[in-house]
Amino acid sequence: MPTTSSTLAQAQRIQAAVSILGPQDTISLLRLLKLSDGVRPLAELAEKSPRMTETQLDRRLDGMEESGLITRTKDSGTTLVSLTRAGREAVAYIQIPVTRWASAHQPVPQYGTGPGAYTEQALATLNRTNAIATVMALDAFGEPAYPSEILDTALPDGMNPGNLYQRLAQLEKDGLVERSGEPRYYMYGLTTAGKALADPLQAIGRWAQRHLPTPPRAETTVRRTGTRDITPTADAPATRQAPARPVPDGPRRAEPPLAPAPGPAAGTRPAPSPSEQAAARANAAGLRSVTAALVFSHEAPQQPAPLISNSTAAKRR
Repeated sequence: MPTTSSTLAQAQRIQAAVSILGPQDTISLLRLLKLSDGVRPLAELAEKSPRMTETQLDRRLDGMEESGLITRTKDSGTTLVSLTRAGREAVAYIQIPVTRWASAHQPVPQYGTGPGAYTEQALATLNRTNAIATVMALDAFGEPAYPSEILDTALPDGMNPGNLYQRLAQLEKDGLVERSGEPRYYMYGLTTAGKALADPLQAIGRWAQRHLPTPPRAETTVRRTGTRDITPTADAPATRQAPARPVPDGPRRAEPPLAPAPGPAAGTRPAPSPSEQAAARANAAGLRSVTAALVFSHEAPQQPAPLISNSTAAKRR
């Protein structure tokens, strides 16, 4: 079941919201400000955040101010940090559903305690490129799907098979996606934890709709073996047509009569059975997944890959 361009646009909006709220200590700082009616002196905020150095705190506040979550003002030589409306509503409307989901489906956070730690851990899980779009695509499909089917119908233009396999593998590791089937014919579906993300994602989406600009129009790319066609969206501009040529003066030649539409050929093969449809679907997915299988493999390497410590080594890899 393909998703619509509006669903993809909503996934991109939610992903943008998660990228704003997901960085470490963002939710903790918003909670500290909320507990003091939305305003705290910078020195007091630093005292309440002992895990962060002064430089780390300044950088995080810079990012939060740029995203519109806080403002900083000077008052008698004292810097005051204040919540904006977006910051207040992030704590009020997003934290509760996200924390409820995280406490039910994720382990105890390694860092921090309380609802803020659970919220930060959950947002960090989702704060990866196209993670939201992949989860929403699987949810819209409604049943286990082949990666090529998701790539064909539901994800942004430009996402290659290797990136999709890596994202699915990470979501599987996070407990949001489960895999079934045989190699090169793997199918993916949401786990109970993945399906339960509906409420948190809706809350984040409502916040994003109020406080984030509308993302660029999303287009769904339909990929076929050896070809690439763009499926136009409902709100996409119509294809520009060439102007009609003027009809010359003088008598017009009579048009030949239209040939009758061909009827069904004799001996037409009946519609395939469900088992034949499933076999054809698997074969098509296998053909489209050959390239992806060469790009990425779920099997662990025989030897641990060394850490990349410089850009030259990264380019070689």
